[in-house]
Amino acid sequence: MINQLKLPADYFPRVYIVDDDEAVRSSIIELIGSMGFQAIGFASAEDFISKTDNQICGCVLSDLRMLGCNGIELLKLMKSKGYEIPFIILSAYVDVTNTVAAMSEGALTVLEKPYPEQELWDCIITAILLNSEQRQGRSWLWEFQKKEKRLTQAESEVLKLLLKGCSNKSISHLLELSQRTIVMRRKSILQKFEVENLIDLTKLITKAQIIQKQLPPWSSMVDTDSFQQDS
Repeated sequence: MINQLKLPADYFPRVYIVDDDEAVRSSIIELIGSMGFQAIGFASAEDFISKTDNQICGCVLSDLRMLGCNGIELLKLMKSKGYEIPFIILSAYVDVTNTVAAMSEGALTVLEKPYPEQELWDCIITAILLNSEQRQGRSWLWEFQKKEKRLTQAESEVLKLLLKGCSNKSISHLLELSQRTIVMRRKSILQKFEVENLIDLTKLITKAQIIQKQLPPWSSMVDTDSFQQDS
């Protein structure tokens, strides 16, 4: 099953099960193992936090009601610690209140126990594919950010005006600089972003904005707002 997903060669997802019911943990681990994924069980949210870090990949399955930290509290704690991994809540006590609370905190979905194995598996596949896509997006954004950081403050100022549709002549007038200076800064901007022209650069910036919107709201990535263009 895992081979059919065509995941990146350097992506090794795991499914992290957080449930204080040992029988439930064992059952899910067995199911996931039969489908080709590695699963790891934790008896509590505290145990999970103490034995993992925010670089883990794959997805987390957590029971809602547990002794100590419950599922929603675990999700909040993970967000505060910088975890960026899809989170699925499992519960025998699903209602509108806790479903809304879980989803508003960023849970991918809430499954009611008992659930069909196929439904659980579909959710896991969705979570892993999402995690893989988001990790690739973050990697692309980091490369974009490295290029953006190479710009001088003066070049950034010119770039913002270029993105607003200003010509070299109008930018020269606005910044009280020679057109030759603007042309040289424009050339430097394109070189640092490794593109041939402003249209290609605009495509890069648009891609960065799209990827940023697809990431969880709490992700700390590129500040694409600084590249907003006039509509």
